Order: sequence, then C-alpha cells, then structure tokens
Amino acid sequence: MRYGSGMTRKVLFAALLASSPVLADLASQPADAYEQPSLVGIYAAIGGGGGFLFVPGDNALAYDLEIRVGYSFNTMLQAYVAGALDGGKLSGNTFRTEQITAFAQYHLYVQRALMVYGRGGIGVGLSGDLVPGSTAVGLAGAAGLGVEFRVAPNLFAGPELYYRYTALSTQGTDSHAQTVGLQINLIYY
Repeated sequence: MRYGSGMTRKVLFAALLASSPVLADLASQPADAYEQPSLVGIYAAIGGGGGFLFVPGDNALAYDLEIRVGYSFNTMLQAYVAGALDGGKLSGNTFRTEQITAFAQYHLYVQRALMVYGRGGIGVGLSGDLVPGSTAVGLAGAAGLGVEFRVAPNLFAGPELYYRYTALSTQGTDSHAQTVGLQINLIYY
C-alpha cells in the first residue's frame, strides 16, 4: 500500500472529520483560556524592601516588611488585611513603626503573565520608639503601585512602589512618620 493510496486518504479524512468539533471549539476560545488559573479565592502575599523614613526634623534609609492575607473576589479586585513594619536609624537610634491596615487592591491591567495594580488602605499604626516606655498609637494610611509577573500557575512576584503614613500620639507627644520605597512581593492567588 502506497502512502498516498485511497485507503490512507479515507482514514485521514475520517479522522479530520471526527475531530472537527474539537478543533472548532479550540479555535473559538482565546489562546490563554485554558492556561489562565482562576484568581478567585484566598489571597496571600509577603514582601520586603527598602526606602526612606521621614519624621519631623529627621530622615533616614529604611527597611520594610509586609504580610497580607485576604480574598480575591475576581481578576480585578482584592481585599485584605496587611501587617507592615518600617524602620531605620534616626540620629543614631532605631525607630520603627508598625501598621495594621485594611486594603482594597484593583488591577489596572491584566494579561496572562503580567498584571499592574494600584492599592490603598487605612488602619492603625503604632510605635514603641517615639517615647521610651510607651507605645504611640494613631491613624495609618498606605498606598502602592505595583507589577505582578506570573512565576507559577497561582504565584506571582514583582516590585511595588509604596507609601505609608502613620500619625503617632502618646503621653502628650504627637508626631508622624512617613515611609516611601520599593519592595519586592511574592503573591499567591
């Protein structure tokens, strides 16, 4: 039997005809429809980086750490609680602030392997370094703009520019701290 014989052509034609509904379905779907995991469900992230810490009359290089836990409602919108620690050396002394903040995050651009987001939140901030032996407490706010690159089906990594503000008050002493910087995050959806 030759390669181009009538029997071979009939088998190939039958196979093509039998698979046509599957091929038509594949052609009608976007290329990434089968590769895009759902971003609905548990949201968790951890990040850290550096920047600048500003308090009235002083500023310094700073470090930051942040942990987030919440829920992703859809590809575009997430809500979570974040705990953050910012610190640095001011006038030779260590100065740290902690924030516990409720955030809303919105994706401004979404592709299979790349997403851009903005986020904002409000909460409470505290510091044990404003007045020795006392914990200063106050309103805290934060915002960020970041990029997420897919590294696994539900795992993203990427940089974020962030800003945090914490008003502090204790024993008649009022102050505030601001931190701005860049952190690298590892995010799970």
